[in-house]
Amino acid sequence: MKRRALGSLIAVAGLSAVLMASASSAGATSAHAASKKIVVGVSLAGYSTGFWAAYVQYEKGFAKTDGLTLDGPVSSNGSAATQAQNIQTFINQKVNVLLVNPVDSAAIATSDQLAAAHHIPVVMMDVGPVSGHIYAVVRANNLTIGAEAAKYICNSAGGKSTTTGTAAVLQGDLASINGLDRSNGFINEMGTVCPEIHVVTYPTLWDAATAVSDATTALNAYSDLKGIYCSFSGPDQGIINAISAAGKSATVPLVETDGVPAEMALIRNGSLAAAVSQPVNLYAEEGLAYAKLAALGKPKPKTGAKGLGGGTIVNLNGSPEDALPSIFVTKANVNDKALWGNTYTGP
Repeated sequence: MKRRALGSLIAVAGLSAVLMASASSAGATSAHAASKKIVVGVSLAGYSTGFWAAYVQYEKGFAKTDGLTLDGPVSSNGSAATQAQNIQTFINQKVNVLLVNPVDSAAIATSDQLAAAHHIPVVMMDVGPVSGHIYAVVRANNLTIGAEAAKYICNSAGGKSTTTGTAAVLQGDLASINGLDRSNGFINEMGTVCPEIHVVTYPTLWDAATAVSDATTALNAYSDLKGIYCSFSGPDQGIINAISAAGKSATVPLVETDGVPAEMALIRNGSLAAAVSQPVNLYAEEGLAYAKLAALGKPKPKTGAKGLGGGTIVNLNGSPEDALPSIFVTKANVNDKALWGNTYTGP
């Protein structure tokens, strides 16, 4: 079975062990369940970015390999209300399991309760809930993602506790636990490593045009700007152009999150300082792996146990989370073949 480079041996071995153990213990009943068609209803917050386009392609491939039938993915176009309607449709269609990337980490609780009432388990990927009892959550540590960006900008500015200046954070949607964690991770870490650097925040709601506009505002407003952290990919070239137009390419590094192929190219040519590579391939693979186990009625992963992605299962607001690793990418390691942004060949 051919898998992606990052963590492939660990993930495949872990999934195989879990499925083999489950099959062995469940006997004929489990064998009958495993033979039935498993339909996974996939609801995404949106997939207009390169990151989510890659996720969809990886998911289709892994679903075929694992013998799963996808209903969707269906985009919510950034609307929690639309996502709730889409999930209601999946429930009416009696899918076996839901795989959800929430728009709003709090609002998704209503849909989760509705699914539970219909005995449909829920797995969440990339973004987790603020409450509820999900079968499993697959995501990276987003506090760490923000913190790594803060460390880089602090070091670029001098790296001392006495270093002064301003850093701008282009936030994602703060209704998403990811948007909140990345922003808080950056702010808290900067307060530790470079406490004299003042952090200004701009709520972009994951919108690229807003992010570029806010970056331009920060460049014009703060003559002592030491760096910009953008919580997502997509706005990169627009922000790079704004930095260049302001004559600050040498003094204001841009750090982003995602690790898409375009970011890898921009890091190579020196336009983008760094990016945090989220393991989108692992999100797709492990999300489907947990969805399959949930549909087969297997127990939830337990806190402290080894996750399918090779990490440790942690408690995320009452739900088990398989916290997957992310990689901080600079010119020093941008050519690493373990980075999905260097191997992805989709559209």
